[in-house]
Amino acid sequence: MAPLGDRILVRPREADAKSAGGVLLSTSAASMQDALVGTVVAVGDEVELGVAAGDAVLYSKYGSSDIEGPDGVVSFVAQKSVMAKLS
Repeated sequence: MAPLGDRILVRPREADAKSAGGVLLSTSAASMQDALVGTVVAVGDEVELGVAAGDAVLYSKYGSSDIEGPDGVVSFVAQKSVMAKLS
């Protein structure tokens, strides 16, 4: 798959099963997060953010569309929904 326009194809990271303090988290706790972290798979032609395949990004779940592909779940994220490039 290749994103068009200002879209970025991102593979979301798996949600943590435990908190940093060792508390077990329910599956609904991960779904309540407004921001997600993922790895960029591909970038559309009109993206001007300076992100490339392999970069880790923080993005809004409300500005993305999840698709079940042959290699698992991927998200098409609007350029304006990317909040940060992680180092």
